[in-house]
Amino acid sequence: MELPKGLKPVGPNVNEETIIQSVATALHVSTQPVTGQTGPKAALEKNPGVFLDPKQPLVQAVNISEDDIKRQEDRVAVARRKLQEALKP
Repeated sequence: MELPKGLKPVGPNVNEETIIQSVATALHVSTQPVTGQTGPKAALEKNPGVFLDPKQPLVQAVNISEDDIKRQEDRVAVARRKLQEALKP
Protein backbone atom coordinates (compact mmCIF):
# COMPACT_ATOMS: atom_id res chain seq x y z
CA MET A 1 0.00 0.00 0.00
CA GLU A 2 1.28 3.43 -0.89
CA LEU A 3 0.32 6.43 1.19
CA PRO A 4 -0.56 9.79 -0.37
CA LYS A 5 2.34 12.23 -0.50
CA GLY A 6 0.42 14.68 1.69
CA LEU A 7 0.62 12.40 4.73
CA LYS A 8 3.74 13.38 6.67
CA PRO A 9 4.61 11.22 9.68
CA VAL A 10 4.94 12.85 13.08
CA GLY A 11 5.95 11.41 16.42
CA PRO A 12 8.90 9.45 17.77
CA ASN A 13 9.90 6.40 15.67
CA VAL A 14 6.90 6.59 13.33
CA ASN A 15 7.26 4.62 10.09
CA GLU A 16 4.90 3.98 7.16
CA GLU A 17 3.36 0.88 8.77
CA THR A 18 2.66 2.85 11.94
CA ILE A 19 0.95 5.58 9.91
CA ILE A 20 -1.31 3.07 8.15
CA GLN A 21 -2.31 1.53 11.48
CA SER A 22 -2.82 4.96 13.02
CA VAL A 23 -5.05 6.21 10.19
CA ALA A 24 -7.08 2.97 10.18
CA THR A 25 -7.59 3.22 13.95
CA ALA A 26 -8.67 6.86 13.75
CA LEU A 27 -11.20 6.05 11.03
CA HIS A 28 -12.52 3.08 13.02
CA VAL A 29 -12.83 4.51 16.54
CA SER A 30 -13.82 8.11 15.97
CA THR A 31 -16.92 9.84 14.71
CA GLN A 32 -14.97 13.12 14.62
CA PRO A 33 -13.21 14.34 11.47
CA VAL A 34 -9.74 12.86 11.06
CA THR A 35 -7.37 15.79 10.62
CA GLY A 36 -4.00 14.66 11.96
CA GLN A 37 -1.87 16.15 14.71
CA THR A 38 -2.10 19.93 14.93
CA GLY A 39 0.88 20.72 17.16
CA PRO A 40 4.27 21.88 15.90
CA LYS A 41 6.21 18.97 14.35
CA ALA A 42 9.31 19.60 16.48
CA ALA A 43 7.25 19.36 19.68
CA LEU A 44 5.40 16.24 18.51
CA GLU A 45 8.63 14.47 17.53
CA LYS A 46 9.74 14.65 21.17
CA ASN A 47 6.34 13.89 22.70
CA PRO A 48 5.53 10.21 23.29
CA GLY A 49 2.05 11.36 24.36
CA VAL A 50 1.01 11.71 20.71
CA PHE A 51 0.42 7.96 20.77
CA LEU A 52 -2.30 8.36 23.43
CA ASP A 53 -5.03 9.87 21.25
CA PRO A 54 -6.25 7.23 18.79
CA LYS A 55 -8.77 9.70 17.36
CA GLN A 56 -6.06 11.52 15.43
CA PRO A 57 -3.44 9.67 13.36
CA LEU A 58 0.28 10.23 13.69
CA VAL A 59 0.51 12.54 10.70
CA GLN A 60 0.77 16.29 10.42
CA ALA A 61 -2.54 18.09 9.95
CA VAL A 62 -3.93 17.49 6.47
CA ASN A 63 -5.61 20.13 4.33
CA ILE A 64 -7.73 19.04 1.39
CA SER A 65 -8.19 21.57 -1.38
CA GLU A 66 -10.91 21.89 -4.00
CA ASP A 67 -8.33 20.72 -6.56
CA ASP A 68 -7.76 17.53 -4.54
CA ILE A 69 -11.49 16.85 -4.54
CA LYS A 70 -11.79 17.54 -8.28
CA ARG A 71 -8.88 15.18 -9.08
CA GLN A 72 -10.46 12.44 -6.99
CA GLU A 73 -13.84 12.95 -8.66
CA ASP A 74 -12.14 12.65 -12.05
CA ARG A 75 -10.42 9.41 -11.01
CA VAL A 76 -13.73 7.96 -9.83
CA ALA A 77 -15.43 8.92 -13.11
CA VAL A 78 -12.67 7.22 -15.13
CA ALA A 79 -12.86 4.08 -12.98
CA ARG A 80 -16.65 3.95 -13.40
CA ARG A 81 -16.35 4.27 -17.19
CA LYS A 82 -13.78 1.45 -17.29
CA LEU A 83 -16.01 -0.75 -15.15
CA GLN A 84 -19.01 0.03 -17.35
CA GLU A 85 -17.00 -0.95 -20.45
CA ALA A 86 -15.79 -4.14 -18.80
CA LEU A 87 -19.33 -5.18 -17.88
CA LYS A 88 -20.79 -4.63 -21.34
CA PRO A 89 -21.90 -7.90 -22.96
